Amino acid sequence: MVSRKSIVRACQKHQRKGYNHSIAYCLLGYLCAYYRYYHPIEFITAFLNNAANDEDIRNGTLLAKQYGIKVVPPKFGISRSDYAFDREKNTIAKGLASIKYMGEKVANALYSISSAKRYTCFSDLLMDIDANTDLDTRQLSILIHIDFFSDFGNQRELENIVYFWEFFKRGAAKQIKKERVAGSYIDDIVKKHSTDRRKDGSESSAYTLTDVPAIIRECEQKVLSLGLRDLGILTKVRNFNEAMGYSGYVSGKEEDRSTLFVKDVFPVKRKRDGKQFGYNILTQSIGSGIESRFTVFNSTYNDNPIHKNDIIKCVLWTRDHKGYFTMERYRRIISDDDPMEDLE
Repeated sequence: MVSRKSIVRACQKHQRKGYNHSIAYCLLGYLCAYYRYYHPIEFITAFLNNAANDEDIRNGTLLAKQYGIKVVPPKFGISRSDYAFDREKNTIAKGLASIKYMGEKVANALYSISSAKRYTCFSDLLMDIDANTDLDTRQLSILIHIDFFSDFGNQRELENIVYFWEFFKRGAAKQIKKERVAGSYIDDIVKKHSTDRRKDGSESSAYTLTDVPAIIRECEQKVLSLGLRDLGILTKVRNFNEAMGYSGYVSGKEEDRSTLFVKDVFPVKRKRDGKQFGYNILTQSIGSGIESRFTVFNSTYNDNPIHKNDIIKCVLWTRDHKGYFTMERYRRIISDDDPMEDLE
């Protein structure tokens, strides 16, 4: 392989001959090839951060796929304002700058927090976010709804944890009326970290809280122990689209690989006579983010029409000798209450 030093010497040798422009392009091409081959995750991250249009982003994402690198939505601990990579996880995460109402200052502050400390408890993270960033309630809700904090729980669990964090005034609560927690599953937690006695020893109608952070942590543990079902896929896709301004929600879960977001639908015709025989369905897997093209024949489509922006569950597909995919059986998901398991 030609070394970088030899390229530089060649540049210096030909500078006097007026070759500066062509040599610069040669050097740029060489360096791009070098970094793409030896440092692919860094190269692809830089490429995505300098993308001029959606086509560049698609090409960068496809290149990442070729190298086995995942390009994921913004994630706590990886994302900054722009695309950023995690070599250990072999992942490139989108930046927070692509999210509505999110600025560079907040994005960098969240990354700084993630770098300074390893969090095992979401409520502890909420405390530090409140103390060290300008993240507001609306921004926090958006981040939860795009799975930014998914390492700490599913969206419904995180919403409940935030509820208790707010309920106890973000860790600043001093007292709470007994009637507000009586009979609830957090009653014993509050009793454990409070007193209901006045200075004269008489019983008070309110608990005086002695360790609010401990209360919130135990409320979080209780929420996570309940096995709360996550928000439905339709709600999660809608929340993502609203926050990001485009469709592309990816859960990263193996069980969601056959759940597909329909990006486009258009008829296909035979070449020999121009007769339509079916439809091409462009999809993106909600589980993996992989984009695919399926053919659905007229007989199947007419029984259950598919439209752009639908979410469908692929039940049976085949692949012919030419590599074309045909979707034989599927069902549209029209409600968050629809069961997600495959049909028999």
